[in-house]
Formats: sequence, structure tokens, C-alpha cells
Amino acid sequence: MTMTDTSTECPPAGVLADEARKHYRLLRIGLLALLALACAYPFTLNIADPDLWGHVRYAQDWLAAGELPRTATHTFTAVGYPWVNHENIAELLFAVSYEHIGVYGMLVAKCLLGMAIMATMAWMAMRKGVPAVSAWVLLLIVATNLHGFFTMRPQLLSFALCTMALICLERAFPNWPEERIVRFKWLWPLPAIVVLWVNSHGGFMAGLCIIGALLLGRMIELWLHEGRASFPRQVHIAAVGLSCLAATIVNPYGFGMIEWLYYSWGGAPPEITEWAPLTPDKPMFWSFMTLLVVAMGSLAGTRRKRDWVQIVILTLVAWQTLLHLRHLAFVALLCGAWLPVHWHSALVRLRPDRDKPLPIVLPNLWFRLVMAAGILVGVVAQSISLANRLSSLPVERSMYPVDAFQYMVDNRLQGKLVCAFNWAQYAIAALAPEVTVGFDGRFDTCYPQEAIDIHFDFLLSKSERRERRPDAGPIDGTRVLEYYSPDLVLFDRRYEHCVATMQSKSDEWSLLYSDSISELWGRASRYDDPASPHYLPPEARKHKVRLLEAKFQW
Repeated sequence: MTMTDTSTECPPAGVLADEARKHYRLLRIGLLALLALACAYPFTLNIADPDLWGHVRYAQDWLAAGELPRTATHTFTAVGYPWVNHENIAELLFAVSYEHIGVYGMLVAKCLLGMAIMATMAWMAMRKGVPAVSAWVLLLIVATNLHGFFTMRPQLLSFALCTMALICLERAFPNWPEERIVRFKWLWPLPAIVVLWVNSHGGFMAGLCIIGALLLGRMIELWLHEGRASFPRQVHIAAVGLSCLAATIVNPYGFGMIEWLYYSWGGAPPEITEWAPLTPDKPMFWSFMTLLVVAMGSLAGTRRKRDWVQIVILTLVAWQTLLHLRHLAFVALLCGAWLPVHWHSALVRLRPDRDKPLPIVLPNLWFRLVMAAGILVGVVAQSISLANRLSSLPVERSMYPVDAFQYMVDNRLQGKLVCAFNWAQYAIAALAPEVTVGFDGRFDTCYPQEAIDIHFDFLLSKSERRERRPDAGPIDGTRVLEYYSPDLVLFDRRYEHCVATMQSKSDEWSLLYSDSISELWGRASRYDDPASPHYLPPEARKHKVRLLEAKFQW
């Protein structure tokens, strides 16, 4: 017979293409799962932030009292001093979450917030034709740069609200600069976002600058391209911008918030590491450099029309990051929102014969099995790692004075406590109201500059970069021992100046407790006198306590 056996023929091209697309679709889904899990890992950072104790405690105090405190609480150096708390919504959210879902639920919620930000940026990119895999590869770099800022702090709300503002701006100016269309219905939610932001975190100032700069840039572009014909739209955009500015007074302090900002404006306290310059010795320096190289390469190699307003804003925020590393998170968010179209366009240009369609290749069985096994192993390994990080918020003995505080509780040591500021809010949560502190991480929101200067004179002396008031006088680390007459002093032994200062005052102060990280001193007239009700006998004092390598859950 001459009839051909069709069962051995190659399938038609259309069938082959459909089959190939099916297999590559499954591969793409697997890759997306791997990329999404890799992006989730940076958002599971489970370091116990020094300020978290305070954030929860302040909101609990507010809920218990039924009214917002207007003056500093839990302190003996700022009694009656005005407290401008610009993180009220965040603190309420932390306190309510801790009460109802617990710390592990908060860890999961934090990770989900980060992934929601990434998913939003991926959605924005895909609306512009960027393939999902390409978008998520870039977002992995973005997530890595957000990693160091994703502790349990109010700044999380800054990241969420910044993303919401970027969505509104993206939707308000679609296809810009190809089409100069303005959808004002997407601009008017911005003042409401600012209202939430100004009551959640101090990052609202950065957000206000980004929003204002972009709106101003759009007005300039409209004028340059359309002249007087664009005047009505410019007025409308200006009204939105002014409304955002006015929204900053919608807070419990009204213009008092603006007054506080005026007096603290430009204050980048060098004593706080987040305000330090971004230098090569910082852990996040090289991830930031990678993001900058990717951004510059994408903008240089793109075939899409560049948005010069976005480029100017990105450049300014990147410059601020080099001066103060805490702005790095905003660079990452802006890159995640604005860069994907240029990133993908630049990648496409790297492919040979980019103007020709890719050939249809049906992957063989072994290739599919190897890829499936690799993806499965990757997904399982990443899932286990994520589960471990989301089930623990450890308080390590090597970082926090857990044993020193337990000693204070066991011996009922109360009164005015000088405590290193990065431990002070832990002290407030663990020991208040019996113990008050001299200074804590609320910084100048509720402490006079004099208290700040005196505290860091004790902690840092002359060895570190400092920002002191002009009339502060010479640096004297012993002033803290007389300032409002403290009863106890607890400090981190790694601050060698503190150790030397207390040893020089051993005639007036007695060492009550010490271990490998902390020393607790008490005023001698209070704890050495047998006639004193606070007398602590020598046998009750503990020196050079050996700490076990243990972790306690927050």
C-alpha cells in the first residue's frame, strides 16, 4: 500500500505552537512562584525593633485613658513637655493587632503588606505590557532594597501609603508622556492619603515632596507643550497640590504639627544610624548600587519614551539616600513603580534578532522533568524558610537587657532610670509605671534639646558625630547623673565612655548588676544605706552574670 501512516508524522505547526505554549505557560507559572517567594523573604525580617515596645505601649495607654496624651509620658526629664506624636494611627494599629492576632499574626500581616506592594507594582507594569516574569525579576531587586526597612515599625504605613499615592499618580497621568491626558478623579484621593500619612509616620514629608514635585513637573510640561490652553488643567492640578499641603494640618495638633516641623526641619540627627550617609560599610550599600545600575541601564537602553519628571525625582531622592540612608526605601518604591517598562524594553534590545518572533521549540520530556523538579525543590525550600521566619520574633539576650530587667523586677528596683535610648522603650513597656526614663526613641517629638544633648553626651561623648544646641556648653558625660536626679543608670557596656564615666563616679554610684552586655548602677545614698527603704544588701547584687545563648519571644 502507498498510503502514509499519519500517526508518525510531525504535528501541524499550530498544534505544535499550542503544545509549546502550554508547557511554557506552566514553566512561567513555576518561575513566578519562585520569584514571588523570593520577593516575600525580605518582608519577613523578624528583628525585634527597639521602638516596637513603645509603639504598642503608647497606644495601649491611649486606649486605656480614652484620650490622646498631649504631653510626654513615662519620663522624668520631660514632664509636662508637649508631645507631637505623628504616628498615632500606626501605633493604634500595632496595639489592636497585638491584642487580636498576636505577634505572629503581625509578622504574617507585615509580609502580606510587602507582597501587596510588590503585586501592585507588578499589576501596574503588566498594564503597560511588561511580561509578569520580567516585572517580578526587577521587583526582586526592589524587595531586596526594602529588606532592611521592613521591621515592625510605623514606616510600614509610609511604604503602603506611598504606593497608594503612586497608583493615583500613575492612573491620573496614563501613557504619559506619549499622551498628555489628565484624569482628575485619580488626583483627588491624594489629599485623603496625605491625611492618613501625616497621622501615621513622619515619612509623609518625603511623600509630600514626591507628590508636589510630580504635580509641579506635570504643570510645567503642560505649559511647555500647550501654553495658555493648558491653564485650566494647571489650575486644577495646583488645587490638588495645595489641598495635599492643607491636609497636613488635619491631625490632633493642627498647626502645632507644622510648628514642630518648622523647628525640627533639616534635623538629621547623626546619633541615629538611619540618618547617616549611605557608605560602603553599610549592609544595604551594594544592593542600592545594584538598583542604581539597573535603573541607569534601563533608562539608557530603553526604546520607550522617557519621563523626565520621573527621572528628576528619582535622581533627587537617590541623592538624598546617599546623604541619609533612610531614603533608600523611597528610591526602591519609585523604581518599582516607574522602572519596569524601561527595564523590559532594555532587556528586549539585548536579544539578537529582536524584531523576529522567537522560534517555536517544544521542550522535551527530560527538560520538563528537570525544570519541574527544580521549581518544586525551590518552592518547598523557600516556603520552609518563610515559615521559620514568620513564626519567631526573638528578643536576644545579646542585644537587649532581658536579664537586667528581670533583676530589677525581682528586686523591686523602681524610680528614675537613665537608660540607653535604644533600650528605653523596652524599659517603658516592661517596667512602667514604677520606672520612668530620662530619654527614649521618641526623640524631639516630646523631649527638649537639652535632654537630648545630655543623654548623648553620656552615651557618645566626643567620639561620634553630634548635633548639639549652640548653648549646650562643653561635653560632659557626668551631667546625666544629676539631671533631674536619677536613681538608676542602665547602659550597654559596648559604650566604653559610659563604663569609664560610671567608674569615675563610684563614690556616688554603686554597681548593682552586670553581665556581658549591660551594667546597672544605683545611687549610693539610696541603695548602700541600710537605713534607706531602698537598701540592697551586697548578697543581692550580681556581677558578671553569665548569659546563656537564649532567645525570648517578643
